[in-house]
Amino acid sequence: MKKVKYIVSACLIGERCRYNGEGKRHAGVVRFLRGKRYFALCPEMLAGWGSPRPPVQLHGGGASKVAEGKARIKDNQGRDRTASLIKGITKALRRALSLEAREAILKEKSPSCGVKRIYRDGKLTPGEGLFTHWLREKGIRVRSEQSFGVKRSRRP
Repeated sequence: MKKVKYIVSACLIGERCRYNGEGKRHAGVVRFLRGKRYFALCPEMLAGWGSPRPPVQLHGGGASKVAEGKARIKDNQGRDRTASLIKGITKALRRALSLEAREAILKEKSPSCGVKRIYRDGKLTPGEGLFTHWLREKGIRVRSEQSFGVKRSRRP
């Protein structure tokens, strides 16, 4: 496999893989990636969840607690989705490592990809997603779409 420099959340380049069936194309990220080697992925799709799907969040602690087995990831119907998300994230992490990615650009607020903020126990709170947590443990730099400016178009 060819080396890539960047792993990017697939939703940020417009893939319709979010919980609500939509993408979240970010013009600043797309512009930054133009001409660069990157690989787009979604750990939640790799978990086999499909899109649309019920939203999930962390319960009982942050990503490090989930990794230790001391917290869970549950959907809005109360179903424990921890094991399947860990499988999806493991696939995503293997891909990032096999491609020798040096940096990841991930979607803020996601239970997988959140960089500085996630939903935990019903609230938006400081924290990181589980994929972000494991990427950082492997020495891969992580930043969110909020690091990239978006040029606003002027309308007459």
